[in-house]
Amino acid sequence: MTIVKNLIFKISSLKFAISLIIFIAISSGIGTFIPQGSNRKFYIESFDEAPIFGFLNGEKVLILQLDHIYTSSWFTFALILLCISLAACSFRRQIPSLKASLKWIEYKSEKKFSKLQLTSSHQIDENEDYILKADLLLKKRGWKTYKFKSHISARKGLMGKIGPLVVHIGLIVLLIGSAYGSFTSQSKEQYLLPGESLDLINESTNSKANIKLVDFSIERESDGIPKQFISKLDFSSEDSKLNEIKTAKVNHPIRFKGLTIYQADWAISNIVLEIDNILYQLQLKEIPEIGNQVWGILIELGSETKKNFLLTIDNENGPLKISNTENFSGDNLYINNNPLEVNSSKVSLKKIIPSSGLIIKNDPSIPFIYLSFILIIFGTIISLIPTNQLWILVNQESHRLSIGGLSNKNLVGFKKEFFKLSEEIKNF
Repeated sequence: MTIVKNLIFKISSLKFAISLIIFIAISSGIGTFIPQGSNRKFYIESFDEAPIFGFLNGEKVLILQLDHIYTSSWFTFALILLCISLAACSFRRQIPSLKASLKWIEYKSEKKFSKLQLTSSHQIDENEDYILKADLLLKKRGWKTYKFKSHISARKGLMGKIGPLVVHIGLIVLLIGSAYGSFTSQSKEQYLLPGESLDLINESTNSKANIKLVDFSIERESDGIPKQFISKLDFSSEDSKLNEIKTAKVNHPIRFKGLTIYQADWAISNIVLEIDNILYQLQLKEIPEIGNQVWGILIELGSETKKNFLLTIDNENGPLKISNTENFSGDNLYINNNPLEVNSSKVSLKKIIPSSGLIIKNDPSIPFIYLSFILIIFGTIISLIPTNQLWILVNQESHRLSIGGLSNKNLVGFKKEFFKLSEEIKNF
């Protein structure tokens, strides 16, 4: 039994909880540094040549589960241990402290008043009922009182004692919700062309809907750097007869029936070319070997002798670069401009079709996260409320009035209130 008590004592200690929080924070930092959720080959190729901290190669990263930290067994165990630590602290300290605060403490002797933070003593008239009048005054000022014949116990701000317990509950809900979200959340990245639609199914609510990309635009700075990506989405559902257009922007996601839709990326997906009086819609692919956000396609051009040409583009406004694969020399082709003659073929650019990159996320833990933050904020606010206690004793033999007080916060403010009350009660 002693071993169990010692274990609970250590787990519920502040040092242990802080150590766990530091460990979780460092682990989360590593999780932002090491890409999460990639395949085995990626980690072997990335970290075998340049090990993390000089000794963590790809194999060790996989063994230590650093490729999926937030769902790893040791990270989950740390979260569970922190929940247990907070719960143990609540049962061992916060709840007993709250129970003790609910009990009325009686001061029947003048000697006990000397141990209080604030005290005052006055000679009084034996004909006045100071206890009754003091009780009425304190109740009028918002104090809860427990009146006896010769003494009064009073208190105010007891809600402040509940604050730390509410914060602990909020932290536990946050940890449980975060762990639950790590294992149950689903995320899908989808590129949509204007006019293209996608069916959405929320498995948790079994609701179905359809989203259609109405329009996609890119706002750019004066130097051409992308400033904002904007997608206008048409939401429709046969079940609820819904038909509504919403706008998604970077850092301004759309909430829809338990799903969150983020504006994440963009791409040049298609171009429409007219080659020798025939229209072609060509699908492009990203070419990271050439540069960041460069898309292209390899095609054959020539009315007689066919040759390979690489078509590349990096902007939704053009131009399209047509390069000879033999020497990579080429020309720029602008939208709706005069056609270029390339290896005896006439080529003109008719349309550039950008696509919107959307991330559709279903995270059942979101209500838990919101609830936890509400509890933490509420608990923190009410924790600031000082709990004040007051005792009044009338000694019928010596005809003396003794007043004493305690406060766990803002003693300076309580001191002013205490002496003001003391003067009012003395002068009845």
